[in-house]
Amino acid sequence: MKALKIYVAGKVSKDSSFGTHYWRDGFVEKLQNLSGLKLVSLDPAKKLTDQTKPKEAFGADVYMISRSDVIVVYLSDDISVGGSQEILIAKYYKKPVIGLAPLGGRFNHKNKEIFGQIVEDYRHPFVYSTCDVVCDDIQGVAEQLKNLSKFKIKNIDLIKEAADQYQNNNLKSDKYLNKLLNDS
Repeated sequence: MKALKIYVAGKVSKDSSFGTHYWRDGFVEKLQNLSGLKLVSLDPAKKLTDQTKPKEAFGADVYMISRSDVIVVYLSDDISVGGSQEILIAKYYKKPVIGLAPLGGRFNHKNKEIFGQIVEDYRHPFVYSTCDVVCDDIQGVAEQLKNLSKFKIKNIDLIKEAADQYQNNNLKSDKYLNKLLNDS
């Protein structure tokens, strides 16, 4: 069985909710045990780039994403900007993205109040629109890894498609945006 190259996006800081730079080791080992697949982790915390050179560090992460078979993004409540960028970089390279958004966390709620409205079964729009699939727990991620061949992989075109869909289907009834666009 050929090993699946996996890039796990998420917090890098040892001060994160994980408490270590190297939480991916245990995470990938658990995924391997749950899925029965052989996984090779392309770990952004272990790359040997000079962290004082942002372009080099960015380039290394982008390269690892381009070489991965799948990207798993751990959407912890303290995820940084890098995780969201890594999702879009994966879409640029047409890579499957599995999001792990724990139920009750920042990105996945039974109910969430937004601008005075209660949204039942809230799913963060940027997460659910850009990931190919989003799971509530690590067991769900392991199951999805076994089904990668069945994924309909989104690509970077999802951005233009979303804007076009809004313009064609919703813009007419958006009084706020229509006023701004017509007054300027």
